[in-house]
Amino acid sequence: MATDTSEPGRAAAPVPVAGTLDFVGVDFRLDLRFTDGASVQLESAFTVTVRSGGSVVVDPERKDSLLPILRLFGTDLDRRSVEGDTLTLFFADGATLVAGPDGEFESWHVSGPKGRPVRVDPLEGSTSPGTEEALRVRVPGPPFALDIAGDTVDCIGMESDVTIRFSSGASLRFETDFALTGSDGEHAFLDPGDKPSLLTLLALHSEVVSDGVVTGSRIAIRFASGALLEGWSNRRGPSWHYSEPGRARVDIDAMPDGEVRYRLSPSSVEIRR
Repeated sequence: MATDTSEPGRAAAPVPVAGTLDFVGVDFRLDLRFTDGASVQLESAFTVTVRSGGSVVVDPERKDSLLPILRLFGTDLDRRSVEGDTLTLFFADGATLVAGPDGEFESWHVSGPKGRPVRVDPLEGSTSPGTEEALRVRVPGPPFALDIAGDTVDCIGMESDVTIRFSSGASLRFETDFALTGSDGEHAFLDPGDKPSLLTLLALHSEVVSDGVVTGSRIAIRFASGALLEGWSNRRGPSWHYSEPGRARVDIDAMPDGEVRYRLSPSSVEIRR
């Protein structure tokens, strides 16, 4: 049943909102965030209907079904409505997203500055870096092994850039073009600004990392499936950022012209170098 998390017992009414979809997060659920501060989490299958009338069922657990959501990135949200156990999002381009209840799981949760948090229950049922040592390395620099072997990809977040988070807490952010070679050997360049082009990237969710290394300004992460993720420096500006948290903190930035900046905690210098 739909639950008003701040004022139980009151019926949820249509709530006008004004925001643009500017973040899509993918893990075992779908996290949509809007510029007005509203957010929607979807854990079960839902329906997207476009202006022409065509409808498609989207399942957060099936990453190949998420293309309709990627196409909504950057689209204004006119309003959202809750009727009973059903949430409807109305977008400015005429598209609608409709999420109903699920028999086993919490289906959806919505919150934001203009309205009470609401969720639908199942049917009956940054670590502080501390003191750091700053280093600068220009290519060709020595290979630097990343401490993520055995990690899985926990979350893929998409806004103006693309952030990949690993089970150890490490993260990799791409701000410019990068490349993905699939387990089938198909190679593609991906653009963080072109959300539909990122559909193939979602296949990395839950993949296990075999190894990762930074060589010069190239970062390469290989997965047990055979997939390979790569990024390089870009003359337009900073292109990628990698971070490992914890006592042995490491931060690496790929800057223009092949420059790579390492920021290592004192314990990291002892352990990793």
